[in-house]
Amino acid sequence: MPHGFFTIEQWKRSQGGTKAQWVPVLHVDAYQSLGEAIAALEKRGQPGLYRAVQTQRCVWAELEGGKLRLHGSHVSSAESLSRLTETYEHEGGRRPVEKAREDRARAKARQARK
Repeated sequence: MPHGFFTIEQWKRSQGGTKAQWVPVLHVDAYQSLGEAIAALEKRGQPGLYRAVQTQRCVWAELEGGKLRLHGSHVSSAESLSRLTETYEHEGGRRPVEKAREDRARAKARQARK
């Protein structure tokens, strides 16, 4: 089963010159199922047209030596997606490879100690 987080969006009609669009109204983290996301929407009790969008992978694409390199990562919540976009902006689109390697090594070391 794919793991990711759900964003529930509601269709908003155009009004007074605004464009009709999908607007995020609810985020459901990765540990819940689509059924639980729909139940959370039902609990809100608001009529409308909704869609559930599941985000599970992000791909950071950058040019290295004239070739496009793709780096995939899992996102399990709206917060982790936000952190990824902040890192992308902070690093100017260049993936911090050395920092990622150090982070993975630290995570492995912590896991080995448990």
